[in-house]
Formats: sequence, C-alpha cells, structure tokens
Amino acid sequence: MPRELSQAVVVITGASSGIGRAASILFARRGARVVLAARSEEPLAAAAAECGDAIAVPTDVRAEAAVTALARTAVERYGRIDVWVNCAGVIAYGRFEDVPTDIFRGVIETNLLGQVHGARAALAQFRRQEDGGVLINMASVWGRVTTPDVTAYVSSKFAVRAFSECLRQELRDAPNIDVATILPATVDTPIFQLAANYSRRRLRAIPPATDPWKVAAGIVKCAQSPKLEVTYGRVGRVLELLHSFAPPLYRRFAPGAFRAGNFADDPADPTPGNVLVPASEGERIDGGWRRHRRDDLVQAFLAAAGAGIRGLLPGRRRG
Repeated sequence: MPRELSQAVVVITGASSGIGRAASILFARRGARVVLAARSEEPLAAAAAECGDAIAVPTDVRAEAAVTALARTAVERYGRIDVWVNCAGVIAYGRFEDVPTDIFRGVIETNLLGQVHGARAALAQFRRQEDGGVLINMASVWGRVTTPDVTAYVSSKFAVRAFSECLRQELRDAPNIDVATILPATVDTPIFQLAANYSRRRLRAIPPATDPWKVAAGIVKCAQSPKLEVTYGRVGRVLELLHSFAPPLYRRFAPGAFRAGNFADDPADPTPGNVLVPASEGERIDGGWRRHRRDDLVQAFLAAAGAGIRGLLPGRRRG
C-alpha cells in the first residue's frame, strides 16, 4: 500500500557510504526522520550531518544484539519504525580456494545474517504497529545470476532473495507489512576499492556502472510504493533473462566475460579489504568510476566483450 514518507522513521544500515548514504540523504530530503547505522563512526557521523536532524548509531550488523539495540534506539527516540533498509554489504574477490575462511564467513555474516538480524528487529516492531512497515533488503543481480571469483558474495545475494521471498510468504497474515528486494547491477560506489581481493590482480568495475543516486531513489520510491523485486541496470536485466532462458549459452558466455571485466592486468597484493574491519578511508557515495576511471571502464568493457565472444565460439566451453 502507498505510504507517506514525511515524518516517517527510517532505519538504514550501511549508511556511511555508497547506496546507503545516498538513500539516507534522499529520505531526509523527503522529510523522513532517519536513523543511520554503519561500523565506521566518523563517516557515519558525516553522513548524519548531511541528513540534518539524524541519529548515527555505530553498528556491526553481524552482531544481532547490536542490531536489536539499533532498533531500540530508533523506537526510544521516535516511538516507531516505518521503514527498515538493509543496505550494509561487503565483497571478496578471488577463487573460492584462495579466499580465507574468515573472509568468506565475514561476507556471509554481513550480507546475509546482517539482513536477517535487521529483519528480526524490524518485523518485531512492525507487528506492534497498526500500520506495519516496509522492509527493504539489498540483494544484487548476482542474486539471480552466477559468476566465478565472487562466490561468497553471489551465495549471500542468492540467499537474500530466497530469504525475502520466504518472508513474503510467511507474512501473508500481515498485509500491512511489505518486503521489497533491490537487485542492482554494477553501481558506482567504493565497494571495489574497499573489497577483499585474493585474485592477485587489480579490481575494477564492470561497465556500465549505475549512478548510486538512481538506486537510492529507487529505494525511496519502493518505501513509498513497495514492490516485490526491482532490478537496476539494463545489462543486469539481459543477464537475468539469459541465465533463466538460455543456461548453456550463459555458461559459455558469462564466466570469461566476468573474469576479464573484473580484473585488470596489473598485479595487486592480497588484502582483506573492509570485510572484517571497517575501512579507515574511502567511505563516500561515489566510487569515481564514471568520472575519473573511464579508461578503466572502457578497458573492462572491451575485455569482457572479447572474452564473452570467445566463449561463444565453437569448441569453447569454459571462460
């Protein structure tokens, strides 16, 4: 059902950078009272300052008690929660066997269990409210399609989609509670610079990179008029169709294209990125790929396209 956002209470995790930070600003501009959560205290405080009268609550979503405390803080301050946005996320690159177990687990705990913890806190409060609320979960196009070298991330996002669908089925007795899932393709945020990387090659975004403000605007729109699932990025929609209706073709085309697009030729030392510990810098909305790294995007596009075409040639079965 359509909802009024002016004076609505909105909790957003992952609010110190990227899509979460942009969404926080847009909600505040609509007159919502925003409660922002992230691990990095200084960037979180800066994000809250951009939102006017906002509350910043340092929170590691991997800890259920911390997420419960976040919800309690919102209710103590404003008396209710109308929208909960699960936007915290991390990513790790590298072959499955090369990614350390604690890093793999950290991705799953943040991207999946962090949203589970958020859902528990939000739904408990929504059920206490006569008009319910909206839960928005952040999945990815990689929650519909598979690719090598980001196994933990893809697994977590597939699980988020399944989790969201199961919640919708269980909440049939609560028509005043909505669960929406956002599935963006590549977004121009700092996630690539902050990623764990065990590929030994420098990471780059696969073009085209979507403006994070566009996805953030979609989150706000979904909070006002909830939808089940929303995909952002034309390429993402094409990949979803190819994966669903032509699996053999997808398997021949996609792995090589993703590898060629994701990784530059120059080497990079292994790094845990921000998976286990928040980054000391780099927390911002824009990753700079569309403005300052266009040459990288062009090279990534050409490499991905070339690898994909080679995968389709006769006799080629693997990327």
